Parts: sequence; C-alpha cells; structure tokens
Amino acid sequence: MPALAVAPGTLVMFVEWLWTQPGWKKGSFTAPSTIDRRISGTVVSARAQHGLKLEDGVARLARNRLKQLVKEMEEDGETRGRGQAPPLLVEHLIRISAACPDNLMGIRDRALVLMHFAVAGREHELTFNLVRDYAENPGGIQADLRVSRSAPASSQSSTAPGLQSARSAPGRHGQGSRRGRAAEEAGLAPVIARYQAQPLAATVPP
Repeated sequence: MPALAVAPGTLVMFVEWLWTQPGWKKGSFTAPSTIDRRISGTVVSARAQHGLKLEDGVARLARNRLKQLVKEMEEDGETRGRGQAPPLLVEHLIRISAACPDNLMGIRDRALVLMHFAVAGREHELTFNLVRDYAENPGGIQADLRVSRSAPASSQSSTAPGLQSARSAPGRHGQGSRRGRAAEEAGLAPVIARYQAQPLAATVPP
C-alpha cells in the first residue's frame, strides 16, 4: 500500500491494525485515545506536509469503527491505557524545589517548574517565552505566554502568585534566574536556555 494512501477505507484498516498493536504496558493493547490521535495526525500530516487534497470527513468511518471497537471492549470488561494521571500538588512542588541544587542551574530549574505549575503551562509555551515576557507585579509575576495551544496567534496573560514557602515561590526564583541572565541581550534571551537538550538538575527524593 502506498505510504500516502490516505482514504476512508485505508484509515479504517489503520484503526483495525492499531487496535491489535501492543500498548505501553506488557500484555495490553493500544489505547483508544492513542488511536484517535494517530488518526488525526495522519490526516493533518497528509494535508499539511504532503499537500494531499482530502475530502472533508475523510476519517469519519475510521472513527465510527473505533467507537464500535471501544463499545465491544467495554462490554467485555477490557481496559486499555494508563488511565487518568495523578495530579501534581503543592506538596510535590516543595519536594522538587528542595531537591534542586543551590546554584544557577538549580535556580533556573526551580523557576521553570514553579512557573509551569503557577500558569498551568505546557513545555512549548514556556520555552517560547523571552525574559521580557515576565514582569513583577504586586500579585506575583505577570507572565505573557506568546505561544499557546488555545490562542497561537496572541499572548495569554497569567499571574504566578508566590506560595507560602520561599523555596516554592515562582517570583523569588524567577528573579534569581533573571538576574543570572542579565548579561545576555537584555530582554531578548530565552528564559530557559537549551531547554530540550538540558534536563532538570534535580533528583526528587522518595
């Protein structure tokens, strides 16, 4: 079958094939949510990256078949996927913050984690931000998210309040990280340097 044979029938067969593929856990199979995302990714990639002119609703039959498979799965009592992820709580943030070293990298990592939590941000939203996108105000730090899944063409503004613990306050560590980068092109440097290539420095204790 040609790699770009994206059509209603081939997408249905794609669903059938994915349904039988191994899941993340040994002995399990691919989760319905994962299959749905792969249908979307296939259609979007075919249109955006390969310039295919696909009919509207090209994936409708595939999604209908997926719904049928999910219904049969539920009737059989089968479960797939990891389930709902456990929430990240303030008590976890305190442990993460305490595990960060007391150096510039630790300040950077602490600021990143706390800002992620405070603005409910995604990785790409913070990595696209520049130093100038943060400003102190009486309520904490004003963060202007220049790239957002909900509004990619405009900025989203959010205030990151300080928590009770000094080691858990986004404002305090955002200031430290900012001072540490003051020598770099005022306001134009990325807040988190080489974020994807440089992992967090902390090892969280059990």
